Amino acid sequence: MNFSGAMLFRLVASALAALVFLFQASFAFALSEDQLVAKLNLVPVFTIADAKNTPLLLVPKNDKNTAVLNFYLDPALAKQAMQVVKTQNPDKNKTYRVAITSLGQAYKVAKDEQKKQSAKVRFQFLSSPKSVEYATEFFRKKDPNFKMFQGVPVFFLSGGSGNGILTLKRDGQEYLPMFFSEVDLQRNLLELRKVRSDLPKNLSVEATTLDSIVGTILNGKNDNDSQKITFVPAKDALDYAKTVQKDAKPK
Repeated sequence: MNFSGAMLFRLVASALAALVFLFQASFAFALSEDQLVAKLNLVPVFTIADAKNTPLLLVPKNDKNTAVLNFYLDPALAKQAMQVVKTQNPDKNKTYRVAITSLGQAYKVAKDEQKKQSAKVRFQFLSSPKSVEYATEFFRKKDPNFKMFQGVPVFFLSGGSGNGILTLKRDGQEYLPMFFSEVDLQRNLLELRKVRSDLPKNLSVEATTLDSIVGTILNGKNDNDSQKITFVPAKDALDYAKTVQKDAKPK
């Protein structure tokens, strides 16, 4: 498998200069897979690849018949992985590098591989430890027996008199932002409160899994609500994506 070249990522919706809405939703959304991929394409992910842009596959010691391909949503994890590769393969220092693709492209690669009867590649999508820890604590408050959050966490705001989900309106369009970083969401909320005194006081950060959002986007029945969903990449991922793209340009 091979990935396309670097892509330009940008934040779609800004919390500032936005009108705020709260509405009840049960995540009963429906879009086509192509529409879903277009939304996921806004999110950069990183992997380790060679000079031909072919990703590095890891072979577990206890299962030589299966390879693992890691996609890192957290640039710090990607850089740590790159250091491990350099340490364990000193002769390949100039061959492997941190490469960038989109979450939509990674999703398509994973889906295509799963369709094969002889699929031998397992995919892992790795978020920042801090986001996973926050999501774990969120669910543990609801269930003391909850052990560890599994999957990719996404975060959104809810509150108001009906405990609805926060949406934003900008340039006549309504957005339902789903953040990949709880820290970014908290920062945006602080900035929004500076300019919007009418925000509900009881807004709280909610967590769910990316898998659950993807599943209901594809299998739900409310196209209008699903169109509002906007995945907001972590700021540090966007910043690092720009660095990777800059370094990848011919000198």
